[in-house]
Amino acid sequence: MKFIKILLTMMFITFLFGCSSKYQAPHNITTPVEGLTKEQVKKAILASATKGESTFGTWKMESIDQNTIRGHLFNRKFEAVVNIPYSATSYSINYVSVSDNLKSKNGNVHRNYNRWINNLDVKIKQNIFNAK
Repeated sequence: MKFIKILLTMMFITFLFGCSSKYQAPHNITTPVEGLTKEQVKKAILASATKGESTFGTWKMESIDQNTIRGHLFNRKFEAVVNIPYSATSYSINYVSVSDNLKSKNGNVHRNYNRWINNLDVKIKQNIFNAK
């Protein structure tokens, strides 16, 4: 009887995980900044690029104009591209594109994209905190 309860519990847990959606709308993040110059915000964003291989992929950052940085994430066979407009008062992380293997038919992206963006935002916030 105990074996059947354990088996039913495991099947129920598997069913719950199977029902959670792999695809979500891509998140855009806007974060306010206080007490820094525009140049310091730019340096904090550029410093968030990962050097070499990282557990969650490698971020490469490049300045595309005076107010925007483009970020490219390379994670095994996946790629994500974001634009990061910035000023002395805030920065945003905006979805640009993902590789085909991260897209769904209805325009959503794999949930890992949103996790990667959140991790990038945390790294930028750490760099801004250290710049103060």
